[in-house]
Amino acid sequence: MSNTDAEHELFRAVEALRVTEERVVAALRDFLARDPVTGRPVHGRIGRAAEITGWGEQRVKEIVTPALAERRRAKRAGGKADGA
Repeated sequence: MSNTDAEHELFRAVEALRVTEERVVAALRDFLARDPVTGRPVHGRIGRAAEITGWGEQRVKEIVTPALAERRRAKRAGGKADGA
């Protein structure tokens, strides 16, 4: 397999991974939807989703709550600026 063929194969695999990851994210958002009666997350689902995906609880939380990810990024960026 030439480098060009290998590169094209890698590109196709990455593209397929992106599409699949988008499907997983959509399924996660449905699975982790808040209870319509209480408005609270269903107990135990974040941990279960982390087990199923293998992504870890933090990544699962950030996928479901993008604002949480933004706050964490801003906090890290602020910490780096203070520590530099």
